Amino acid sequence: MNGIEERLSRTLGHMAERAPRLAASAAERLETGYRRRRNRSQALLAAAAVMVVAGGVAVGLQGGGDGRVLPAAGPSEVPSAMISATAEPIEKMWPQAVWKMPVKDSQGRELRPVALIDDGTLLVKAWRKVEQPEVLYLYNLAGGDLRKITDVRQSKKAEGGAANFGMGEGVVAWWTSTKTSVHLWAVPLTGGEARQVAEHKTGGDMIDSLTVAKGAIVFSVLKGGVFSVPVNGGQVTPVDRGTGLHLLSWPWAGSPGTWSPEDGAPFTHLVNLETGQTSDATPARRGEQLLACGVQSCIATTSGGARAFTRLRDGSKQQEVPTGFQIPEPPSQSRFYVRTLGSDAPGLGLYDLKTGTLADLGIGNEAAQGEVPVADRAGRMMTYLTASGRYVIDLSRIP
Repeated sequence: MNGIEERLSRTLGHMAERAPRLAASAAERLETGYRRRRNRSQALLAAAAVMVVAGGVAVGLQGGGDGRVLPAAGPSEVPSAMISATAEPIEKMWPQAVWKMPVKDSQGRELRPVALIDDGTLLVKAWRKVEQPEVLYLYNLAGGDLRKITDVRQSKKAEGGAANFGMGEGVVAWWTSTKTSVHLWAVPLTGGEARQVAEHKTGGDMIDSLTVAKGAIVFSVLKGGVFSVPVNGGQVTPVDRGTGLHLLSWPWAGSPGTWSPEDGAPFTHLVNLETGQTSDATPARRGEQLLACGVQSCIATTSGGARAFTRLRDGSKQQEVPTGFQIPEPPSQSRFYVRTLGSDAPGLGLYDLKTGTLADLGIGNEAAQGEVPVADRAGRMMTYLTASGRYVIDLSRIP
């Protein structure tokens, strides 16, 4: 297994490790759900192998996708395609959407973007120990300066670090956990001292998604259920229509959740928590495996994972997805996948389903300091670290 393949595997492996330490019961549920997600992902990981070394010769896997929109079809009717054009560096292809930023702050803390606040400003977390954020910053992409928002606070008995930084309405929120509770924190983006908004008894369960909407911190928990608490403090209460569901992207919540132990692709069932509207994804057809769904579309593969494709939740507009992308998620901005560059060169590229364009992300088969790019939950920002620095891509700025 080469460097890129190892990073692809680690990306899936680390997905279950992003939250603070859990009580044994919650950790067991998380691991059970993760194993099922991982098992459903094996075909994609096989397709994502960048290089096969045979007799000392590096050979790229055959994969592709030319951006064609296909009618709904059986798995055997989904054509395969090749990408033959040489990919240009992403900063040359889409310069208006790409920035580089410092890897560390002046105190030596690692910087990691959380989300884009507007066209020119990033919310950034910083830490010295892995996944134990100490400081939140605003980073100006054009000017390159950092402005401190706050020190990341947590309760004295907290286990692990702060997690699930969510943002909205000029507020950033996060949570920390103890053996029996989660503690919800908030601070204005303008800066100040972070304050604890609420404590919620969970019996050791964890939060799996969090955002700020309609003047409240809205979150869901691993065992299911959506809750909210006013940003200014108050009682944590269940959200109407949110029983047993997991927050996807406000106002949408659904089931199964990303880490739910039940079989089935995540978020095949969705509910709009504001209007009550429901959306159930078209089930997998014979010979298919449905992997995951988003608000608009789902991702699936044919038997054995030889081909992958996306289609709308109602089953229409089926479109082949280039083999070689690394995480079974619907396309970011309904367009973008990370995939292998092809047989001509090792590395990863960003593929645009809309135009059939492939851009080189600058991630070759270098040492393990490189990261596999993953879009944020909003599907707008993608960030990754290479040997030459940290990249930030605003996918919404790609025409």
